[in-house]
Amino acid sequence: MAIIEDIEEEISQNYKINSGVKLDEAYVTGAGDSFAASLVVEGKTKGRFRAIDPYDALSMNIDKPLVIVSISGKPKSNINLARKFKGKTKIYAITANPESELAKLADEVIYLPYRPKRILPGTLSFMMSLSALYDIANVEEDKGCGKEITIEDRAFFVGKGENYGIAYFAYLKLAEIFGWSSNFERLEQFFHSPIFSSRSRQVIIFSSGDEREKEARKLMNVNLTECGGAFCNLRTFLKSLIFTMRIKNWNKIYFLEDKEILNISSAMIY
Repeated sequence: MAIIEDIEEEISQNYKINSGVKLDEAYVTGAGDSFAASLVVEGKTKGRFRAIDPYDALSMNIDKPLVIVSISGKPKSNINLARKFKGKTKIYAITANPESELAKLADEVIYLPYRPKRILPGTLSFMMSLSALYDIANVEEDKGCGKEITIEDRAFFVGKGENYGIAYFAYLKLAEIFGWSSNFERLEQFFHSPIFSSRSRQVIIFSSGDEREKEARKLMNVNLTECGGAFCNLRTFLKSLIFTMRIKNWNKIYFLEDKEILNISSAMIY
């Protein structure tokens, strides 16, 4: 089966997670896709859940529950963080590997039933992680999906609030799948300086329904999604990703092809 069909099959599956946990506030952390999910829930909860980098957090004072998101449970930064704060605050691990060292260090494990048939860029795993975080934070998922967009190399993704995390996730997927350079930024920050690097580049704004997003579309050529929240924008992006892969007849995953960089990445992560 082609990689495109594998990704399509993944994202068509049930991603809903009932965590059994409810928290009023927390630090939430992870790396890569997991950090993107952390950024989304930070925006969605308006800061009740604060996204932190797991390596930076080793030098922080953690005075709230700590939620660590890690599909594999293997990155050493996550494990070191859990080990440092074990017994000092309650630790929750969101993972698909309940036998991992991270899971064993956690006070509670939220299990994600993610079992891919082969190595793929995170899509369903991201949806599951985000669903679990929304459930823990007791916030509602938005519905819907916008029209697909043909994504270009060097695209610039922009998002306000919860959609900033989706912009970051989009940036990650373009690197992993195509090996493309792109950018991501918050809505307000984009206009203060990054806009000067956007000439002759595609700008995609993940809509939150904010009037400033609509004003931007009147002033410049941007793709504005037909959404209001993170899950709609996520579905729209994934639909656009598959659409772009088909147009380009792209049936490979770049991060699996570049063995030299993959080995460096693995050495640093694990």
